[in-house]
Amino acid sequence: MRIGSMALALENQCITAMSSCVGPANWSDALGDSFGAGGVLCPPDVGFPPTGVLAQAQINLPGWTYAEVDLTQIARVRADGVVLNRTHWADQAGRDNAAINVPLL
Repeated sequence: MRIGSMALALENQCITAMSSCVGPANWSDALGDSFGAGGVLCPPDVGFPPTGVLAQAQINLPGWTYAEVDLTQIARVRADGVVLNRTHWADQAGRDNAAINVPLL
């Protein structure tokens, strides 16, 4: 979950929050004994930590994980960060599905 949350923060230039189940989940056959840690993740870009981590909990300890988020910094990164995902979005080949003969749903 952490890698996916970090990837979403980077690719979408946004803040992601991750929560994990911790300990035995006898009420669920799918979970069993779970381990993990909560986290608040950001794009590793200008004005944010290079690790992409704003806050993280200690592994396997239940509790809250929180961070203060500056939404204007997200706007700055989207407008003038190192990774400008949206800048050339319209120029990407195949984005409009013209390169393949499959109708958009």
